Formats: sequence, C-alpha cells, structure tokens
Amino acid sequence: MRRRPRDFPADSGMGRRMSFARRWRAQALGLVFVIAFLAVAVSVASTARAAPRPIEPAAAMTVTVVLDKSSYLSGDTASATAIVYRTPAPANYTYTWRVRDFFFRLLNQTANGPATFLYPIALSYTGTLRFDVTVNDGQGLVVGSPVQSAAVAPAYMALSLDRGDYNPGDTISAYYSVASHVITRPTYTYEVDDSAATVVFSGATNYTFFSFTTPNPSSRFYLFRVTATDRGNSTQALATIAQASGFVLGVTFDKPSYVPGEVIHARLALTARGPASWPSQFRWSLTIGAVTATAITTAPAADFTLTLPAGTGGGGIVLFASEASTGATAIQSVPMAAGGVGFSSTGSSSSCCSSGSSGSGGAPAAAWAASDSSIGERPRRLPRDRRMRPPPRRCPSTAGGAESRSTSRRAVARSRSCAPRAGRRKSSRDPSQPS
Repeated sequence: MRRRPRDFPADSGMGRRMSFARRWRAQALGLVFVIAFLAVAVSVASTARAAPRPIEPAAAMTVTVVLDKSSYLSGDTASATAIVYRTPAPANYTYTWRVRDFFFRLLNQTANGPATFLYPIALSYTGTLRFDVTVNDGQGLVVGSPVQSAAVAPAYMALSLDRGDYNPGDTISAYYSVASHVITRPTYTYEVDDSAATVVFSGATNYTFFSFTTPNPSSRFYLFRVTATDRGNSTQALATIAQASGFVLGVTFDKPSYVPGEVIHARLALTARGPASWPSQFRWSLTIGAVTATAITTAPAADFTLTLPAGTGGGGIVLFASEASTGATAIQSVPMAAGGVGFSSTGSSSSCCSSGSSGSGGAPAAAWAASDSSIGERPRRLPRDRRMRPPPRRCPSTAGGAESRSTSRRAVARSRSCAPRAGRRKSSRDPSQPS
C-alpha cells in the first residue's frame, strides 16, 4: 500500500523557516566575498606603494661639456672635455662631438672621439663657436650634452696706466701689448680725449708705451685709446682715468710700538686729493679694541689719547678711524712690543711701585727697574721710605763681627747695628769664658 506524500501548505511555519535559512546563508557568503575582496585590494595597494618607481633611462646618465677657455684667438686650438655622470656605475662610453657656428651651422662632427676633444680654429674664423657631445654607454643609454659657447677674435689687446688717478700737471704713462696669431708685427696709433670728447694728444709709434702730461687746470677725466694694426687687421683698447678727488685720512702715533696698558697719543689729519670743498666742522671717531673716543673740531685734524687694553697680545691691534663730515676712513695696525710687559717706560715710579710689586704677577721693584732699563730708560732711585727693606738678619758673634768689619763698609754698618745687642749680651755674660 503506497503512502501519499505530505503536502505542506505555503503559509505553514516550516516553510517560512527554510526560506529564512537560505537567505541567511546567501548573506553570509556575500559578506565573506566582500571581506576577501577588500583584503586582496589592501594587499595590492601596499605592494604597489612599497615597490620603488623604476629609474627612467634618461635620468640615469648626464653629460656636461667644459671648455678650457671662455674665448679664443683665431688660430688657437680649443679643448672641450666631456664629464659623464652615470648611476649606478660608470661604463665604457663612446663620444660624438659636434662644433657649430653662431647660426648653428655644422663645422665639424667627430664620431667615436675621445673624452677630451681638440678643435683647431681656422686662422680666418671670427665669431662664436658652439660645442656639444652625445655619449653612448653601450647599454642602451644615449644622452646629449647642453651646448657650450665661446667667442673667437683675431686679437686681444692689453692696456694699463701707471696710476689710478691724477692731479693737474701729473704725467700719465700708458703701457699696452697685443696677443694674436694674425697681428704679429703691429704698428700703434694712440690718442687722448678729454671729458668733452676732444682729442688733446695723439701720435703713432712702434713702441709699447707712451706718456701724456696733464695740463693745469685739467679735464675731469681723460680717455686713452690705442689701436694696433697689421696687414689690414686691427684691434683696439680703451682706458679711462679721472682726476683725484675726495680726502685721505692719515693716522700718526707718538711712538713706533707700545706695550699693553700703555697710553697712546694718536693724531688724525685729513688731506685733500685735488680740488675739494672743506666742511666747517669735523666729527672724528677712533676705536682701538673695545675703547672708542670721539671728538668734534673746526680744523682738519684731531688729537686722541687712549689706553691700550691690558690683555693685548703681541704683534699688533687693529685701529679704526673715521671722519663723518667727509666720509673718510682709515684702518691701521698699532704695533705691539715683544714680551707683553704690562708697564709703561714713561710711567712714574710713585704710581706703579708704591706696593713694591708690578701689576703682572708680584715681581719686586728691582725687577721692574730692570725691565725699565731694558726698554731704554735709566733706572730711577726710589725714595727712602719706599725702598724695599731687607729681611732681618741674625747678628754675628763678636769675633765674626771683627772679621766682617775688615771686609766691607756694609759689614761695618751691620756690626754697628748689632752693637747694642752685643753690649747687652756682654753685660750678662763674661766674654772671656768659652761659649
């Protein structure tokens, strides 16, 4: 007998429980999938951040061209050196050099050249040369260098004057020379122009110098122009010189050298250089070490008295002087005597020897007098009340006193000073008895 299957109505409680279980399992699987996806994404992102960016080939090698000169003469040989920087390590390089003119037209190209390239410049070439190089490391890197330029001229001329400025009536000498592979046997023409561009002196010579005497009164400045010529080629040089103006501040001292703690007498004086407008009042300043003195005068000179710092070492100390009305300044070194003795050779004995010692370590007055004489002055005799007293001495015996009286006047004085004590000793004891 067959059993009939049970049929559960759709709205029964068991059907609802089975439908809820299937939904819960689907949600759980979805959540696991999301968590796994997030974990994989985080891992990939961290790996991407940790991995370094690969070095691009163009950034692994750089090339620079260095010329031996910034300008050349026609007929010179130019030298260009390629400096290669490559990471992580150098390699075997091949060089391709190119030389171009000002308009970048190719003048020379050398493949498989050396690291230092030599280019002979034509004797007829003038203008600009441009150098560049391409470097191949043999491992896939090919890098070109920036362009380096240099000027080329047929000649360069030197011109110098024998002074920096002049006073009316001075003679100015000009000296000149030519460096060239083209102008080898030059002849020179020269001229001197004043401030109004008027030629006041000119001539021609084969010598490399000439002289010009300025008139009195003179122009504010003069322009010297020299031209060298040879077989149609020429070069020129210019130099300008101005008339002296302004003021010079001079510093003089009362002694050739000093010792620390000594008093300095300095004199500041202004001297005009050429025509000058003098102020009515002068404001002076003098600084030695940390000591500064100022003064105001109506004359172009001032006297100062300063004391050198006591701790100044040997050699010298820098002095700064200035005058504010004219703007003149001076920097000078004050010479210091060797040894660093802390006393002045002109100081009074009563002011430095009243205590019987020097100010630099307690040396006695006799040592001070010796140092004074070594400086060049005669030792001074101190007053009686300020002389150093000798330490007390024990009086000798009577026999010893008699022997010393026959030797020197000092011994006689010493025996006399001890006579009362000896007398007292004689009254208390018979001298005929043996001691």
